[in-house]
Amino acid sequence: MPRVPPPPPVEVVVAEEQQYLFATTGTALQEQWWASAACQDAEPDVFFPVSAHDQISRRVALSFCGGCAVRDECLRVALEDRSLIGIWGGTDEAQRARLRERQLVAS
Repeated sequence: MPRVPPPPPVEVVVAEEQQYLFATTGTALQEQWWASAACQDAEPDVFFPVSAHDQISRRVALSFCGGCAVRDECLRVALEDRSLIGIWGGTDEAQRARLRERQLVAS
C-alpha cells in the first residue's frame, strides 16, 4: 500500500493562503467590494490564527469584522470558496462549514 505523505504544518498552509490572497491577482481581495473592507489595511496574520487556541488573533480579527460594511459580501465569498482558511466575514472554517450544512438542509 502506498504511503500517504503527512500534511504540511499549519504554518506552511497559512503562509501559502496569505501568498495566494495578498500577492496574486484575480482573487476575492481584488474585487471592488474589498476597497470598503474594515480590515483592508490590517496585518493579515491576525486573520489566520494558527490554532483554535489563538484567541488573541481571533478577537482582533473579529473586532474588524464586527463593524465592517462589507461583512456579508466577505462571508459570501468565503462560503462559496471552501478552500479559504482563516477569519472571513466574522467566521472561521468550522463556523462556515456549519453554515453550509444549514444551507443544504434548508434548500
